Formats: sequence, structure tokens, C-alpha cells
Amino acid sequence: MLLRGYKYRLRPSKKQKKILLRWMGACRFVYNCGLAHRSINYQQWPKSVSYFDQQNALPEAKSDPELSWLKEVPSQSLQMALRHLDTAFKNFFRGTGKYPQPKKKGMHDSISFPQGNILKIQKKARKTRSILLPKLGEVEFIHHRNFTGKVKSATVSHSHGNGWQMSILVEEADIIPPNKSEETVGIDLGVARTIAVSGAHPDQNLPVEQIKRIEKRIAVIQRKQAKVTRFSDRWKHFRRVVAKLHSRVSRIRKDFLHQASSNLSKNHGVIVMEDLKVKNMSKSASGTKEEPGQKVAQKSGLNRAILRQGWGSFRTMMEYKTTWYGSRLILVSPKNTSRRCCQCGYTHEGNRQTQAEFLCLQCGHNENADKNAANNIRRLGLESLGCEPLEAPAIAC
Repeated sequence: MLLRGYKYRLRPSKKQKKILLRWMGACRFVYNCGLAHRSINYQQWPKSVSYFDQQNALPEAKSDPELSWLKEVPSQSLQMALRHLDTAFKNFFRGTGKYPQPKKKGMHDSISFPQGNILKIQKKARKTRSILLPKLGEVEFIHHRNFTGKVKSATVSHSHGNGWQMSILVEEADIIPPNKSEETVGIDLGVARTIAVSGAHPDQNLPVEQIKRIEKRIAVIQRKQAKVTRFSDRWKHFRRVVAKLHSRVSRIRKDFLHQASSNLSKNHGVIVMEDLKVKNMSKSASGTKEEPGQKVAQKSGLNRAILRQGWGSFRTMMEYKTTWYGSRLILVSPKNTSRRCCQCGYTHEGNRQTQAEFLCLQCGHNENADKNAANNIRRLGLESLGCEPLEAPAIAC
């Protein structure tokens, strides 16, 4: 059995929007109070507070006359806010996340409904469905993707850029046919070519020009926003427009990455990628006052180009989609993959003549630099599997 999430565009009525916003504020209040409770308690007494301690304190908080408005919200939704806080602390102590921060109004507002047994979905029209939410009633949503399985929970979110959305968590049987391909491919992630695939496979490129046009539009609007009074109606209008444009860029990127990762995972048995440290690669070069950096503007442009590609998201998608489709993902070291000749193994920084051209100084092999790197990555993956030894020893200079 697998748990999969499906996201849909929600269409609540005006009355339902007001109720949901109040409920989201209540969940945010409970989350922030729980965070403050844990932080203060640990400073005074070095003893952690568990999720169950805070959950058991909720009925007492509701009995307080000043907090009686919490009774309006479904109890399970308030408990899920504390559950999310507990998960954030576990990630922090595990070293996979930062220390939890208080939630702010208008920043990733959401509310979860974990009662999967009462979340009934009914058909309204060809592409319209309604879901029954506790204490709220039926809410319509655009049903553009079908799913089969048991509904476990639903999370409603709201933002200026994406509007109202709902994510449904579904428990499904593993009915995806296994990937029977045994072909191994190497993938080189780059800026000029987003995904370069080894061999004769076509490369896949993010629609960068389309994204750049939207980014130019964002820059124009932000300059206008900077000239008006902060928090005025005009300023808020510009903020909403900028948020929508940023959301559009995100959707374009996600659409490309999802299609590329699904295509690779379905059609290849083994996919080899570089183990890139994107956070280190995109660090600022500004330095300090005592030791200022060099070529700061050029490095800033490179960082923007790297982050525009979404390499981290692509790796995450490949990790779970290779599991879904029965393929395998191998991560190899990126050292010298762009300087090494895939034909003779000769390694030299002069082999890469330009950003796009690779010309081996020893054997004269001439190829696109990203394609050459993808072939090297594929060979490293086969070596890690013990399938294909290097024909010629690597020569470093």
C-alpha cells in the first residue's frame, strides 16, 4: 500500500471562506502557543514536552472564557496543528530541519482534516466534485485527476498566489506496473541544458525564456510597489500580483520537472545522477567587509540560474518515483565529470573549451560538454554496480 497526495483547486463559498480563514487562524494560534510552551518549558526546566501533554491540555484551554472561540474549530484539526509542531521538533532534533518558528498570518495558511472516514466525495458535474468537511459542509473543488483508494485526510490551504487549494491523502494499492527496462542512463544537471541524458537520448530543457519574461514582469511591478505607501491598498494589490506571478513560475517549473522525472523513471531501469550540494553551489560570493568577495555580480547571476532550474526538487521527485515505477536511482560523486573524456578517460581542465563544447586534448574527442558529462556519470554508476570497468585508466594532469 502506498500513500499518495492529490492536489485540487477548491471553490468555497464566501461564507465558507470566512469560516476557513477563522479556523486557520485558530490552528495558527494553537501552533504558536504550543511552540512557546515547549521553548519556555525547556529554558526553565530542561525537560521536553510531548505531543500528548499538549493535546491533553486542549480541553482545558477551550474551557477558558477568553478562548471559547476555539470550540468552533474541529478538535482533530487543532490536534493536527500540535502534531505538525511535534513533527517539526522531531526533524530539528534529527538534524533534518531548523528550529521551528512561529507561524505568521498569510504565510502558508492551512488546516488539516484527518477524519478520512467522514470525508465523503460526491460528483456534481463532469469536472466538479464536492467534499464533506466536518462542521463546514460540502465544498466544491475542480476534479481534474482521478484516484482509487481510501481517503485518509484532507488539507485546505490558502495563499495570495495559489488561491484556495486542497490536498487529499489517499491510501492506494501498488497497482503501477513495474518497470521492466534494464537500460542505464546518466543524467547531468546544468544551466544551459537542464537535463542532459547520456547516449542518443534527447535532452530536456526547462522553458527558461518563458520564466525570464515573467521574472522581468515581477521586477517591474516590484519597482512600482516600492514607490507607494507601505501596506496601502495599492501596495497590497501589487503584492497579490507579484505572488500570482511567482506562483505561475513555480507551476511552470513543477510541471516540467514532474514530466521529466516520470518519463525517466518509467522508461529506464537504472538512473545515475550526481550527488550535488545545491546549497553550497548557490552560496553568495559577497564575503565580509574585511575580506570582500570577487565577481559578486557574476556569481549572483549564476546562483539565480542554478536555483531557477529546481535541481533539489528534481532529485526528490526522482527518489520517490523510481520507487513507484520499480527503477533504481544511483548517486555518484560529481568530481571531474565535466573535465574527463568519456572515450579515453583523460582528465584535464583544458578539455572543456567553453561552457558548451568539450574537446579532449589527448584523443581529440569532440562533443557537447553536458553530453560528455552525462556519459561519464553513467559510467560511474555502472562502475559502482560492478557492471562495466573503465576501458582506459583515468589520466589526471
